[in-house]
Amino acid sequence: MARQPLPLGTWGKINRTTTLAGGAKAYARFRDYDGVTRQVEQVGKTGAAAERALVEVLRDRARLPIENMTPETRLNKVADAWLLEFAELDRADGTRVVYGRALAHVRKGLGEIQLREATVPAVDRFLKAVSKSSGPSMGQLCRVVLQGVLGVAVRQGAISTNPVRDAAPITTPKRKVQGMSIEDVVTLRGRLATWDAGLTKGNHPRVTDLADVVDMILATGVRSGEVLALDWNADVDLTADPCMVFVRGTVTWVKGGGLIVQPHPKSESSERGLLLPQFAVDMLMRRRVDSQSAMVFPSSLGTLRSPNNFRRQWRDFRDANGYESWVTPKTFRKAVATLVKKEAGLSAAAEQLGHAGTAVTSKHYIEQTHVGPDVRDILQRFAS
Repeated sequence: MARQPLPLGTWGKINRTTTLAGGAKAYARFRDYDGVTRQVEQVGKTGAAAERALVEVLRDRARLPIENMTPETRLNKVADAWLLEFAELDRADGTRVVYGRALAHVRKGLGEIQLREATVPAVDRFLKAVSKSSGPSMGQLCRVVLQGVLGVAVRQGAISTNPVRDAAPITTPKRKVQGMSIEDVVTLRGRLATWDAGLTKGNHPRVTDLADVVDMILATGVRSGEVLALDWNADVDLTADPCMVFVRGTVTWVKGGGLIVQPHPKSESSERGLLLPQFAVDMLMRRRVDSQSAMVFPSSLGTLRSPNNFRRQWRDFRDANGYESWVTPKTFRKAVATLVKKEAGLSAAAEQLGHAGTAVTSKHYIEQTHVGPDVRDILQRFAS
């Protein structure tokens, strides 16, 4: 099991050693407010003197960066303070990783400016530059993080207003939802089965079992990370009538901890039980007989399966079978939403996908088909 990192702003065991000059050196590992653990050291005539000097340096280093904040304070120091506040919030590990990436952009672009220099034009230029270089989604994330960072400065009285509020909004291009028809899905499932039964370029049997994972997404509409988190004992009930699967977590990667099952899905509404269609029941029954792992869809070694590896395996299949780049595991979730909405209504589609409301389902998951009213008899009068 990976060792837990030191809490932010703390240090580990202090050690002593002698220097080449015959003096003493004291050193310890300190976890800075950017999450990086660094070695800090001090020297002295004796071991005790070196350790006293080190403790004084460590205490200064651990002092909360929000003390004595002024308009001349550099934004990096304020970011350290915001990071402390953010660490106390109840956020998913995946959210922390994504926000950490956005904060890295903020530090790189604005970290060395003074707070008085964080004007609306400066913030606006930065956000537009990030949106251009890294995409509007990262630009929007940076906006959220930067607003939080500068919010700390406002609360400490270093600046009077938050300049992020008046920066131009970042818009993302509207993309038409592309779905797959039932006929497309049937063809795809056949190709996946053939692919799984085939050989790799090295003439070895494939161990990807893509067809089963995709079938589970098609049968439920759940996210790929939630499928890979399914546990035979906790999440699957094949004795119930009808058979059910319970979405309780998702596979994610944690810095310092590796691949884990996060004990809750993406949102509170995503935690749900779902009734299984027969083709999924048949597939799970077959897998249960042969299973040697607690996970329903483990890796080829029987361990937790990485969503990144699954997506890479999917891309290998997609490219080899001539599918366009827009066909991703999320496309199957959209296919579920579109079909359920058509047959059972928008609310049923939102509940199946685990959305708190219908707005996200309608905007991002359902392929829109605009058909006008049936007024043929009315318009026929023009020809009478």
